[in-house]
Amino acid sequence: MKVLHIDDNQDITNLFSEFLKNKGVDIKVTNDPRKGLELIKQEKYDVVLLDIHMPGFYGTDIIQSLENEKILKEQQIIIFSGADLTSNQITSLLKKDGIKSHLKKPVPLNDLFTAIFN
Repeated sequence: MKVLHIDDNQDITNLFSEFLKNKGVDIKVTNDPRKGLELIKQEKYDVVLLDIHMPGFYGTDIIQSLENEKILKEQQIIIFSGADLTSNQITSLLKKDGIKSHLKKPVPLNDLFTAIFN
């Protein structure tokens, strides 16, 4: 399984990366959301772990760019955020083709693993 993790918090990407590598997952990480968008366009991932609130370029900007380029529905994106999203915002995101699920930070590692493999 090939996973891309896009999150501005390096501590989280380090933790998730180590955990998933130990589970046999091939994971690529970036703390730069714009670079993450380019990586999605360049390479196919089984799952994209996407933080919503990042400085300067949000996860929602990535989703919108993928939607505009008609490649969102080809993705399996798990969105997560430490910020409070309203239930309407979460519901709206989950209705989009390509958005697999939403997890709220802090994400228990076992919940992350379950979300990736379901």
